[in-house]
Amino acid sequence: MKTIRVGKLDYDESTGSGMINVVDTTGGSSTLYFDLETLLPFINNVSSEVFDFFTLSASVYGIDRFVERKKHSVDGWSRELKVNFPVHDPLKWNACKVELNGLLSFLTGDYWDVEFRQETFSVPKATLGEEYSLSFAQVNLISGGLDSLIGALDFLKQNPKQKVLFVSHYDPQMHGPKGDQKDLISEIEKIYPMQFAYIPSIRASLDRTNVNRETTFRSRSLLFVGLALLAAQATNTHSIIVPENGTVSLNFPLSASRRSSCSTRTTHPFVLENILLVWRLLSITTDIRNPYEFQTKGEMVNSCKDQTNLSKLVAMSNSCGKRGHRAHWQIPRASHCGICMPCIYRRASLLKTTDETSYGNTINSLVPFLSKKSHDAGACLDYLKSPITREEIKQELIVNGVKNIFKLNQYVDVVWRTREELKQLVSSEGNFYVKNKGGV
Repeated sequence: MKTIRVGKLDYDESTGSGMINVVDTTGGSSTLYFDLETLLPFINNVSSEVFDFFTLSASVYGIDRFVERKKHSVDGWSRELKVNFPVHDPLKWNACKVELNGLLSFLTGDYWDVEFRQETFSVPKATLGEEYSLSFAQVNLISGGLDSLIGALDFLKQNPKQKVLFVSHYDPQMHGPKGDQKDLISEIEKIYPMQFAYIPSIRASLDRTNVNRETTFRSRSLLFVGLALLAAQATNTHSIIVPENGTVSLNFPLSASRRSSCSTRTTHPFVLENILLVWRLLSITTDIRNPYEFQTKGEMVNSCKDQTNLSKLVAMSNSCGKRGHRAHWQIPRASHCGICMPCIYRRASLLKTTDETSYGNTINSLVPFLSKKSHDAGACLDYLKSPITREEIKQELIVNGVKNIFKLNQYVDVVWRTREELKQLVSSEGNFYVKNKGGV
């Protein structure tokens, strides 16, 4: 078990950075840096509970990067983490300890045991800029991906008299998202001027470390949510929207071995439901939801309310999960690898549109590797070829964390329709070998 102490938030006036030190009992230490200067006006206008949730979400992101998974896992994947967090009121946080442990464990695939200590915090005063004094209908997360682009276009097209506030963050070690976000925001501003405000993308990175950093980013979504909560309460906005298709939200495993290690749980229903539960226990009344939870990625694309501008901007969005690993790309300068599961879902979703995205590989180019169960494309084809019933999907969803029985059948339908989208992709783009391997 890793025993970790999280230091309280400090502010470096010379750089405008917030710093949170993370140390363990074996001498390991790292410092999480983020753009606190940009956030000061918001931090000055929120409750202590919201401040604590934000700093906790940032700390979790730092810890996730701090503890190398392979080296410290108990089963090849899951780590045991005992963490002491600084907060304003430990009694309030102890009331949601069980729920928070469950949320963090599910999100990262580890075993969390959190505890809290009281600290006093001091940050410089700052006033919200005029652009944030408007009345916003909602706060939207904008990651640079296709789904967040659709979420933005849907709101702006349907609500010309309302305004939305966009928030995002990036890690310099994850190449691409900052540029994606900046470019998309720039283009959206040309189309929908004066209909939104945007908090410049917040940098968050683990620096000054004496340990090897973990390369997975499982907790990235919690930092997104922490930022969104800051922005929402500071601007008196009551709704946070996390736009993501139901396919990725559920992340139905392609095989039993992929239930944890190869899955992301960013907007899984369990995660969003438990974030809300923790907030309510802390007397935070802000709402958070995913309006696309019952849509496949293809349905999200095809039902976008602004098809004209989606077509213009789709190639500027990025869905690739392996864009930094280009050694085996047939087209090295492409924007997407083309064969990780996020790319496969994207390609399937865009079959009915003109997709000008550049892909480094096709499924056909990887025929020699498709027998490897660890490879996304090969695992996907095996999954499509294996027969499955709706009842089996239902049971797997329950095992994979779905607790809301009232939504269960709708989630089953999402998985079923996603399989059909993937089969259409294989039928459309696969050669004889690939079609045969996928049972198409």
